[in-house]
Amino acid sequence: MSERPALPATHDLEALVAAVETGTMGGAAEALDLTQSAVTKRIARLEAQLGILLLERGRFGVRPTAAGGLLYPEARRALDVLHRAADLVRAERVAQRDTLRIASSHTVGEYLLPDWLAAHRRSGGAPHAAVQIANSPAVVHAVREGEVDLGFIEHGRAVTGVETLVVGRDELVVVVAAGHRWASRRTVGARDLIGEPYLTREPESGTRTVAEDALAAAGVALRPSLEAMSLESVKRSVAGGDGFALLSPLAVGREVEAGTLVTRRVRGADLRRELRAVRRRGGAGGAGAQEPARRLWRWLAAEAAVAADDD
Repeated sequence: MSERPALPATHDLEALVAAVETGTMGGAAEALDLTQSAVTKRIARLEAQLGILLLERGRFGVRPTAAGGLLYPEARRALDVLHRAADLVRAERVAQRDTLRIASSHTVGEYLLPDWLAAHRRSGGAPHAAVQIANSPAVVHAVREGEVDLGFIEHGRAVTGVETLVVGRDELVVVVAAGHRWASRRTVGARDLIGEPYLTREPESGTRTVAEDALAAAGVALRPSLEAMSLESVKRSVAGGDGFALLSPLAVGREVEAGTLVTRRVRGADLRRELRAVRRRGGAGGAGAQEPARRLWRWLAAEAAVAADDD
């Protein structure tokens, strides 16, 4: 198959369109903020490339030849499409520059991050954030790959290839229905958990990882009766009286207040954990929102320092 001839240069088409619309080379030069000589050269180059005269020149100025009359409207439309496409790309660049791309684990993303972002916006932070909720390993992967600018994780295991910042702390607790026999206790022993139906999130969940690592250190291994991708599913199952879960108090605050669920601390296992922000080493990961991400990171660090001083 024969090769198609090269397309005319955009600048050359702009010169032709301006000359036809103004009727003179001088008018075209003024419209394009060029010298008349530059406009003449561009049109001459276009005519040489296409092998045909496109403009008639005379005392009247310039007007399109038959070939020029065919080319002009198509060139006008093509240039309009190119300008619209360039405008769309520029608008997208601005949107990406001002949008924070965040991946967060469930507890942080659902119960802490919304308030953090609102407070950060009030202090002059990025006006828009795109947040995706995922388990902690998926968050770390997204940060490493530059798919997001910042991430938030809940497990305490070491992570490589990223920088971490402790942004909060909490302690997992036993969660049972209000009518469960453990609801009358002040605490629940770690070994008491063995044999009771254990309702939990999927294996990659940061909350589950912390709970099972801490219990393993205490010599306790649990076999789940229910594994769910949804935190809400776990809470509803617990509220139905079917066993217990190990969750953050943040995740069940409304249910405890409503009287449908009860939380109890665990004796004999250290279920405290750190909640961490993560970013690629050397700063924010994405090319779009690097400065907004750095501002949020600094804001989180300052807020964490204030909280540490209060403690």
